Amino acid sequence: MRLKIYLSHPPGLRREIIQWVKELEERLNVRVWIPVHMKTKDITLLERGKLKPYSEEERRKSKIIVEANLRAIKNCDVLIALLPYPSIGVIMEMFYSGYILQKPTLVLTYMKSHPWLSMVARVYNTKEGILNEIRRIKEVMSYE
Repeated sequence: MRLKIYLSHPPGLRREIIQWVKELEERLNVRVWIPVHMKTKDITLLERGKLKPYSEEERRKSKIIVEANLRAIKNCDVLIALLPYPSIGVIMEMFYSGYILQKPTLVLTYMKSHPWLSMVARVYNTKEGILNEIRRIKEVMSYE
């Protein structure tokens, strides 16, 4: 059985993370789920600003997206968050994973320390630090 990782990131980083997903899966023999794996066009409509802000349609589509992400986070073993700049979605996913579910939550960021980050996540400033922590988690949780 492979360790399941939810990879949280701001929408603008989708293309950049595809290579890192491949690296994580190959180097660490893990399964990575990213929000772009959703089988819905709702997220694209929201990200491109095609929906009227705070409209009933936006709320309905947002609910679909958020509930799907919450289920995916609940079904993963670890959450890794890429946080190069503040992102409401990433921060909410980190809080749900690290504080509510008490799952290992790792964040890659270059932002200054903050009490909320310290409460919900282990903070790293290099990808290699994250990779080493995943290796340690796999050992502790008895994954191959």
